[in-house]
Amino acid sequence: MEHVGPKCVDTLLKIINTSDNIEEGVAAMEIISNLPRNPKMTQWILEAGALGVIISILSNHFQKPDIIIESASGALCRFTISSDQELQKKVAETGIIPVLVNMLDSGTASNKKYIAISLGQFSESSNGLSRPVERKLNLFACCIGSPDTGCAVHTGICTTESSFCLVEANAIKPLVKVLDEPDFGACEASLDALLTLVNGEQLLKGSKVLEGGGAIAKMVKLLSSPSVRLQEKVLVALERIFRSPEYKQKYKASAQMPLVEITQRGSSGMKSVAAKILAHLNVLHEQSSFF
Repeated sequence: MEHVGPKCVDTLLKIINTSDNIEEGVAAMEIISNLPRNPKMTQWILEAGALGVIISILSNHFQKPDIIIESASGALCRFTISSDQELQKKVAETGIIPVLVNMLDSGTASNKKYIAISLGQFSESSNGLSRPVERKLNLFACCIGSPDTGCAVHTGICTTESSFCLVEANAIKPLVKVLDEPDFGACEASLDALLTLVNGEQLLKGSKVLEGGGAIAKMVKLLSSPSVRLQEKVLVALERIFRSPEYKQKYKASAQMPLVEITQRGSSGMKSVAAKILAHLNVLHEQSSFF
């Protein structure tokens, strides 16, 4: 990496912008994706104009080959990390978030994976960026309408560009749809993005939004996934979500047998979490012979 400096980055962007060879452009974009994610390197990449090129490709995705779209959406992930909210804001101000949400409805599994990763990274910042609702006393409030209501998840005022909120971006149902993808990578990235809505104190409100979008039912189905990673993530999430009487009652019948199966064949850690969920569902004593 000691040989990679601003001149090298400029050359990569020149290849992307001018080469008639699609594979050359894709290779250059993927190099940019994989360069170290440190402030100096990111600054060089920004100064070379890479973000503008990536946004242009994605905004005109219907005119580009899938392989170019995949490389651009993969490169965008380095600009949406939650540890750099100023950079996230720069990306969001381009208006790309609604474009990304729309792109979840079509395209390749790899492209959906990268888009879900970016949306998830944006969403990690939403709670801290949501603006508190101002509640002013007004004698004429009943005459002029109700005050602004907060976000269904983050309580405060959210917008797509200021707090990168998945709810405001109408991203819930498109992400839930990706949970049906046979590609484990796309499915996992979408799950990760959705689960940012139930972090910490957001659990109850986030669960309600996930339920409204059909996510919890899909998560129960993923308990039977061949992917152990997906099973593990779903188990941890459902153990928290099913502490609520509303959801444990609704999903008790559909979740019971997959959970019992995990207690028989899963790893020791998975068996323990599955047992906790069965206890939440009040069926542990009914299946005591399995533990």
